[in-house]
Amino acid sequence: MANSTSAITCTWKDEVVCEDCRLRWRLGCRFDPADFWFFIWNQIPSLVMACLGLVLVGSMVGTWWPLIGFVVLCVVLWGLGVETRVLCSHCPYWTEDSKILHCWALTGSPKIWRYRPGPMSGLEKATLVIFFTSLVVLPLAAEGYGIWAVARELPRFGLYGLLGLIGVTVGTVLAFFQFAVIIQRDFCQRCVNFSCPLNRVPRWMRDEYLRRNPVMRRAWEASGYRLSDPQA
Repeated sequence: MANSTSAITCTWKDEVVCEDCRLRWRLGCRFDPADFWFFIWNQIPSLVMACLGLVLVGSMVGTWWPLIGFVVLCVVLWGLGVETRVLCSHCPYWTEDSKILHCWALTGSPKIWRYRPGPMSGLEKATLVIFFTSLVVLPLAAEGYGIWAVARELPRFGLYGLLGLIGVTVGTVLAFFQFAVIIQRDFCQRCVNFSCPLNRVPRWMRDEYLRRNPVMRRAWEASGYRLSDPQA
């Protein structure tokens, strides 16, 4: 477990520190369980549709390795803590005095890594992008292959079999698109994990938060980051 305490960032301090903060109600710097459940319920459709499509491809075409690969990716990313290591351990939410993470995305994850107040490294960003991209591309590519394979043997599977797989594939695309829109609109524009490749928080808000959190500010400036003019 990390050696950090809740006092390292204002995210876990008493809310009285928020009274004079101009980021209040703009930045998602305080944990709200409603945000977590909103995120989860919007993530579930994409995972369900991806798994459904991969199961259909496996049962119809006999190609099961994409489903196995998808499950392995999920286990490595979430079960073995790759995402919490490369992404979450840089986040202010990680500084809570708890062995369990509480945030809008991965509440319940064990905090097995130490807190890293600086920004993500290039390798960490690349690792995260590869995993996230693979979770989208693998099921869609497998479903596309399944459509092609079923179409080649249409007399065997029938038109309804082909249309069913096409429908699931379209559903998977829409579910991924819906999830991407939700996280960009409702989370990434106010998330305090500023160095995440998906983060869209305006620079002035990021710099204002760093000014209020000296440990993070020193780590970011040590990495070469320079704060903007507070009057700009």
